[in-house]
Amino acid sequence: MTAGRKIVAGLFISLDGVVEAPEKWSMPYSSGETTESLMRLFEDADTALLGRSTYQLWSTFFPHATSEQVPTAGWMNAAPKYVVSSTLTEAGDWQGSHLITGDDVAGQIQALKRQPGGNINVGGSITLVQWLMSNGLLDHLYLQIAPVIAGTGRTLANGEEIPLRLEATRAFANGVIEAHYVPRPR
Repeated sequence: MTAGRKIVAGLFISLDGVVEAPEKWSMPYSSGETTESLMRLFEDADTALLGRSTYQLWSTFFPHATSEQVPTAGWMNAAPKYVVSSTLTEAGDWQGSHLITGDDVAGQIQALKRQPGGNINVGGSITLVQWLMSNGLLDHLYLQIAPVIAGTGRTLANGEEIPLRLEATRAFANGVIEAHYVPRPR
């Protein structure tokens, strides 16, 4: 793949729109089907883009995880990782980690998109996904909608209307619905 990389976000979301802490409510709905579908997002990607909180959490877990424990572990450990943060002064020691910070974060991300390579995956990182959508930098949003009402937690909404176009849906036997959206130009 050459210039024109896409930023692709994949999130778990409850029926009431909660995206925070999916490990608390989405695990009963994990299956071979949902995992296989999630893994497809990694086929065309070679780079990870993470927010600070997700990076700090994952950088303590993934370096010690195996692909048998977590299917994405090998990919996460091998891929270049770009961390968007206004507070970190260095990326840390997780292999292939780089820091995006400063006054022109959008410009740095646009430059990353122009580099040769595969897609750029965003996992977790709610604040980053919201910011990417607000700034017109997110190209694809994949949601795995769990058939559960989480009750509390941060939602994908950030108080701003962002129009999306539905590209595709898929229903799984366990009640999870996957929805693929593309942000519409504003």
